[in-house]
Amino acid sequence: MKIDDRRPLAVDLFAGAGGLSLGLEQAGYEVAAAVEYDPIHAAVHEFNFPQGKTFCADVSMITGEQIRNQSEIGDREIHLVAGGPPCQGISMIGKRAIDDPRNELLKAFTRVVLELKPRYFLMENVAGLMVGDHRQLLDDVVDLFADSGEYNVVTPVKVLQAADYGAPQSRRRMILLGARKDVPLPTY
Repeated sequence: MKIDDRRPLAVDLFAGAGGLSLGLEQAGYEVAAAVEYDPIHAAVHEFNFPQGKTFCADVSMITGEQIRNQSEIGDREIHLVAGGPPCQGISMIGKRAIDDPRNELLKAFTRVVLELKPRYFLMENVAGLMVGDHRQLLDDVVDLFADSGEYNVVTPVKVLQAADYGAPQSRRRMILLGARKDVPLPTY
């Protein structure tokens, strides 16, 4: 199946089986590419979203060029890159190990966004990223975007309650929003 380039293109990083991709499609996006490390989840994502390209790959190893060239995106503008890097090293119910290697995937998200150069990006993670020593991980991501000179980030970064937006559960999530400097900054 071909992607529908009449709709704004999105890329979903850390896609899992496609929960965020489904929300993006419901919001009007065409999920042109997705990256998921786990082969079973990647296969499920590919089944659920056959029109786009699902990469079974490590976000820390894939490049923006690979995503563009091995999908139907090519040189078309990407409207949004979205994703929720793994939270096991950050979550309040876990060990909260600041040196958990999965925490580095926050920076991998940033690198891929900077390589793809979408209009906007959205990163979702647990509220624990906002407190204690782990806040530095978030601050580092914000600094990487600022230092690039290409993106603005919506500050202050907010934690949103999913139940306030119609989800049938209490789920607090940190939402980081940003935009290329040539487009308006979004709001929460």
